[in-house]
Amino acid sequence: MFMVEDIVFTKIKYNVSKKMKSKYPNLSFTTDNRLRKTADFPTVYVHLLGSTERGQDLEGKTINAGYFTFQIETFDNQSQKRAKEVMESVLYVMKEMRFDINFPEVQNTNDYYRCVARCSRIIGSGDIL
Repeated sequence: MFMVEDIVFTKIKYNVSKKMKSKYPNLSFTTDNRLRKTADFPTVYVHLLGSTERGQDLEGKTINAGYFTFQIETFDNQSQKRAKEVMESVLYVMKEMRFDINFPEVQNTNDYYRCVARCSRIIGSGDIL
């Protein structure tokens, strides 16, 4: 249960890279919320938000399931289209893992184009992502 963020991040990075690396050779992935001095674009930021326990039994000695929500952000310094295209690939990977999707919203700044989406699901102790 405690490795959920690592598993989701690895699946996103592997599958999106495989699909988009030829088009975007500098495509970058991170779980770090600190801004690097030299960023690669487009960038995918994967962040696990606060999660809650689910499926408690009467004894309460084990964690049987959890409700997990990820915030996914894609950034690009050239165009909104590129940020959206990368986000679309990420959301396909999240759907393959059976997450419910809150569709992305655009939150641009003067420096970059940004798409933000949230994906949630209950993951049981025996579930395979």
